[in-house]
Amino acid sequence: MDKKQAEDYVYQSYLRAAEYQDYYGEDGSKRRPELSREIIRDLSGTPCVVVTGSKGKGSVSNMISRILQSEKRVGLMTSPHLTDFCERFRVNGVKISDEDFIYHMGCIRPYFDSVEAALPKNVCISPMGIQTALGLSYFNDEKTDFNVFEGGKGARFDDVNNVEHPYAVINSIFLEHTRELGNTLEKIAEDKSYVINGRQKCVYAARQKEEVMKVIRKRAEKYQVPLKVYGDDFRAVNIRYTQQGMLFDVSIGEEEYRDLRVPLLGEYQAENCALAMALCRDILGPPDLDKVRGMLAGLCWPGRMEIISRDPFVVLDACINRASCKNIRQSLSHMKPGKYTLILGIPDDKDYQGVAEAMEGYISEIILTKSRNPHYVFTGKQKEELEKTGMKITASGSVEEAVKKAKEGGGPILILGTTAVVSEVKKMHPL
Repeated sequence: MDKKQAEDYVYQSYLRAAEYQDYYGEDGSKRRPELSREIIRDLSGTPCVVVTGSKGKGSVSNMISRILQSEKRVGLMTSPHLTDFCERFRVNGVKISDEDFIYHMGCIRPYFDSVEAALPKNVCISPMGIQTALGLSYFNDEKTDFNVFEGGKGARFDDVNNVEHPYAVINSIFLEHTRELGNTLEKIAEDKSYVINGRQKCVYAARQKEEVMKVIRKRAEKYQVPLKVYGDDFRAVNIRYTQQGMLFDVSIGEEEYRDLRVPLLGEYQAENCALAMALCRDILGPPDLDKVRGMLAGLCWPGRMEIISRDPFVVLDACINRASCKNIRQSLSHMKPGKYTLILGIPDDKDYQGVAEAMEGYISEIILTKSRNPHYVFTGKQKEELEKTGMKITASGSVEEAVKKAKEGGGPILILGTTAVVSEVKKMHPL
């Protein structure tokens, strides 16, 4: 097995069954986490946390990993990747090698081959189940002290939730993935609240809307799991924008940790860090603040309000829904003044119209672009729909063409889109 074959194996079962499934069906009708449960639980054992939510899961997972690295050897699984599938699996910040990726896929494949052989044509093993098993196999081999797993879009039918996790984090929840998770905040919150299963020492929740918090509290009370909540038990205070990112303090109970810095933009990143610090404080005890500051300062999370060029001034963010635009607008107001040319690379089945409308006061024009990835659908309907709003819309056939057109305008550029588009932007050298 070579690397491409190992990567293809992650999706093999899913692609086989996809044509026999209802694309518009909810997760409960399509996903079968019980198929990976046995192997994932057999590979579990090292203490870990599963991070769920609608926004900021990856950022919080990375922050937890960085803070814990001040004292421990830490495994981290996140998704999706930007340029290399191996980015999804890291130990103390170093991604798995191609050789180890192939080796550990070979270790888990016999189990999944056996399961796959008995499945009907419309049932599949989730790619997240295979990834999670591979991550655990690798982390066990690397003798990690603690592991961090970023969950998928939900929790109830998410194979990542099969990992035995004594800790859980629930970041902000809003309306997203409504096709799979449900069309109300309560339904989405209920799905994600299944990260609480009664075996947690503690669960940590970000700032939430009242109806979401009600669902989370009900689940925690049902299983008698301690719950710590942003604003009540911990918070970020004294938040400041700087040239190097966000500078802030974190209060946890009576303790205060001053002058923490993350090289990311947006007040929500300070709140993300407070969420991560609350968990890490309980695991590490009183942390060595100088070590923690150093670890956070070295945080790298591409495509999250990332300034990728200063001449021309270009900001890149993996935004695909209206709800995330509030944070983007807030960050832009603290950066380069003037209206931006917006390069928009969001597939047809995501909230491209909501993003365009939410950014209207901050942009002078929109250049639509598309990814080369065939799994994403981009059609001419986007231009037709957006032109109805009166906005100036230009279509381009590729990310490279869109960037070239935007640079001709001479002003600042904002690029928002799916991770496949972000990846293609990051591969452009120079921009």
